[in-house]
Amino acid sequence: MKKGIFISIKPKYLRKIESGEKNYEFRNYYPRQKIDVLYVYETVPTCELKYIIELGEIIEFPNKILKNGYGNKEFNEGKMSKYAYEIKSVYILKNPISLTELRKLYNFVAPQSYAYDITYKKLTSKINNMETVKLI
Repeated sequence: MKKGIFISIKPKYLRKIESGEKNYEFRNYYPRQKIDVLYVYETVPTCELKYIIELGEIIEFPNKILKNGYGNKEFNEGKMSKYAYEIKSVYILKNPISLTELRKLYNFVAPQSYAYDITYKKLTSKINNMETVKLI
């Protein structure tokens, strides 16, 4: 069974992920539990839980990213976050879940850093059974 975390990402970076231009997500933390999936909440003005990202390797600086992509050079130069999460696959929910619904039905709080999927068991189960479209 895959393990994941909920994270928030700004729309401008999600457009780069959707296009394949951004192939790593950069963060200053490494969760204590091994993770395979990011459940992505798109921030203002969208305010929806909208994406599932399957991860590859997680690189810790000073190790280098060998692929080209948005932010990869800066990461390799130490000008960014400490960890780079490889984006292997990106899925968009056919019916994204609004923040209003997330709060009302799941007591969801948009994460400032991250929240483990176990924190929102019912929501995680719902998402994993929703229809998606594979973007990458």
